[in-house]
Amino acid sequence: MNAPTEEQPLLDIADLRIDLRDGRTVLHDVSYAVRPGDSLGLVGESGSGKSMSLKAVLRMLPAGARTAGGISFDGRSVTAMNLSELRAFRAGQVAMIPQDPRTAANPVRTIGDFLTEVLVRSRGVARRQAAEQAIRQLAEVGIPDGEQRLRQHPHQLSGGLLQRVMIAAALAAEPRLLLADEPTTALDVTTQQEVMAILDEQRHRHRLAMVLVTHDLDLAAAVTDRIAVMYAGTIVELALSEGLHRTAQHPYTAGLLRSRPAVGTRARPVSLPGRSLSAFEAGTGCVFADRCAFAEERCRSVRPRLEAHGTHLVACHRVAELTAAGSLLETTP
Repeated sequence: MNAPTEEQPLLDIADLRIDLRDGRTVLHDVSYAVRPGDSLGLVGESGSGKSMSLKAVLRMLPAGARTAGGISFDGRSVTAMNLSELRAFRAGQVAMIPQDPRTAANPVRTIGDFLTEVLVRSRGVARRQAAEQAIRQLAEVGIPDGEQRLRQHPHQLSGGLLQRVMIAAALAAEPRLLLADEPTTALDVTTQQEVMAILDEQRHRHRLAMVLVTHDLDLAAAVTDRIAVMYAGTIVELALSEGLHRTAQHPYTAGLLRSRPAVGTRARPVSLPGRSLSAFEAGTGCVFADRCAFAEERCRSVRPRLEAHGTHLVACHRVAELTAAGSLLETTP
């Protein structure tokens, strides 16, 4: 796995906040950067704001939503782009791989139509040339008999094959940034591994930046350089993927790790107490305070900022004393 480079960020999100039209806050104080060739995993429970942050990058938020903070791509503000610039950005600079490929593909159109549409309409490529390129792209993601596949419809392909088609379609416009929104959720375990291996291979081959949304810490650790752990619309910990499982510094990250089955041991998973909160439900203090065994009065009244602690960025008032006591995975309150 590549270590993050020193290049300027391709995608740079700073203090992002999103409020819906009804006044509910769904994201607050979200900051992260991804450089060319780097990959970042966004991990957390449902409702933590992972997918919403990707929609913000594409400016595909619900009607009436208001944003504050900055989203820039290659030094240009995405929020300041006019409609023409935004269309060009979506068509040629960034691509999204969906969670469920069957909801993304038009069931009455062929795979060939789906794969060649961007090339024909946005780039003016002749249909025959676009079809030849689509066949090459299918071969790159492990789909043989491309000419036959182009004539098929989505219902004629398995979920795994159709998700590979989605990856091929995402790469068709030669983007510089991939946004993958839980791309293996609708697949069985074996197919998940195959699809993620293909996605990781293509990312390295084309030197793409990638943001991967997933609820699976193990998956994120396997295919990303860094992991940002999200809870209630904000990032509570950001660290290198390698070693995060042993060096978690935020109580929520440690809780997520303890709640998953540990292969090769008899240790039983320990569920997190309480229920996951959305951003608009969080109080003025730490967003995790109501579920945290280490919370004290200041945790409930003052919201901690995401600050450097060793090689991690952590939003926790007590991070220094908790980590000084040893591994947070073994610390008891």
